[in-house]
Amino acid sequence: MLNKYLTVFALLAATFSVTSFAGSEREDHPLIAGYPGAEIRKTIVQAYEPFQIPTSIINVSSKPYKYSTLDVKGDLSRHFYRIKDVSSLKVYENYAAAVKKLGFNIIFSCQLNACGTEDQAEELGGLVSNEDTVYNYKQKPYYMVAEKQGANGIKIYGAWFVGAYDNEVAVQQVILEAKPLENNLIKIDAAYANKAPVPEAADKTDARELAKDHKLFARYPNAYLRKSHHVDTETVVIPVAPNAADRTPLNLTGDLSRHVYTIQDVSSLKVFENYKQALSKAGFSILSKCELAECGSEEAIRKVGDKVSMDNTVYNWYRKPYYVLAKKASDAGDIYVAIFVGAYESEVGVEQLILQQKGVVTGLIKVDADGLKQQIDADGKALIYGIYFDTGKSVVKPESKPTLDAIAQLLTKNKDLLLYVVGHTDDTGAGAANLELSRQRATAVVNELVKTYQIPAARLQAQGVGPYAPAGNNTSEAGKQKNRRVELVKRLQ
Repeated sequence: MLNKYLTVFALLAATFSVTSFAGSEREDHPLIAGYPGAEIRKTIVQAYEPFQIPTSIINVSSKPYKYSTLDVKGDLSRHFYRIKDVSSLKVYENYAAAVKKLGFNIIFSCQLNACGTEDQAEELGGLVSNEDTVYNYKQKPYYMVAEKQGANGIKIYGAWFVGAYDNEVAVQQVILEAKPLENNLIKIDAAYANKAPVPEAADKTDARELAKDHKLFARYPNAYLRKSHHVDTETVVIPVAPNAADRTPLNLTGDLSRHVYTIQDVSSLKVFENYKQALSKAGFSILSKCELAECGSEEAIRKVGDKVSMDNTVYNWYRKPYYVLAKKASDAGDIYVAIFVGAYESEVGVEQLILQQKGVVTGLIKVDADGLKQQIDADGKALIYGIYFDTGKSVVKPESKPTLDAIAQLLTKNKDLLLYVVGHTDDTGAGAANLELSRQRATAVVNELVKTYQIPAARLQAQGVGPYAPAGNNTSEAGKQKNRRVELVKRLQ
């Protein structure tokens, strides 16, 4: 007979439908109330979480420990109760009576010595506990696992571990409703990838606009945006998943957006599945991904998450990890998305990185004779990026005219100025070939100034140094563009 002190929700007993409840209030599960006078030490609620319910005693004779499990997946809640001045037997018998009255079938149970030694009981309870341990509540143990087919066609699973210490009893409770996954929760703008790039603007974006979702992805429902930023034309290294055959990270340049979200009372699995679904709907192809154990050691996956994170750390959100790196081709610039999802207790953290590839836009800084003179007076040289050549060629392109006009005006206004015209290349290709190409390009610039602008040839001397004096790194497109330049160096004679 059900103990009169244990309350069961009659409505839920009739429908067997477990609904979500406010995890912030840390109340009893709607299906079954706690034992009278029980204190809730901790509650964790997670929507769509995989869980392994032990269905045997734990064999601790060798590691890893061996035991049977019931592998289930769905909306999960876990409670840790403490009750004073009562026996573990009385608490267990009341839970067993309530479970049977609700129509559950007990598929495994053990009592006292049948649960194994004290060490075995401690391990069994720890697998159920939302703190991964029962602490001292391992004496006089009782354990049961039960299942019930709900009227709505959804199965409900429960597990209860009851143990004692002195005059206090602790209950570890697991209830899981095997609901199907909702995987359409993240809204996407599929047309975003094909939108024309926004024209360069002289003014800066207001800082308040940074704290918004990216236009490609709306946030997961009820997610809290902890931090975000957007950088126009940034170089970033994006890691691949630890289980990828080729672990070479991507080194990309483009418009970079990063967002950090936290979500309460949901599993990292559910959040990740929704991001995957959103990527698929938007036409992205997955370059690499990992889920849970596929992500390798804790150290390996933390390194991946840290590189995606704005703060260079995922803090505690490295547990139950998922990672995906995806790409979509676009005429406006290929889009890369990296999503790291991890959990800590009942909270999920999402590190989101979105980069739309583009080259470095040049020509934003006006080149004029006075500006060149100021550089030369200050540094003995001026760096020129407005002279253009086809790849591997040394013929000056017509769009170089505004820059050549400025150099000619500099020389015309400063009659005594003598210059080395020095060509530079990036480090793509053989060094000797780049050295010769840089010399040929410097010579071509000198010839243009002499023939088109009638600058005396004696005032100019062409030199080439190839890749041997870089202004930036050669591992990114932005760095290579800095290295492909002409320098005007002041000559003394």
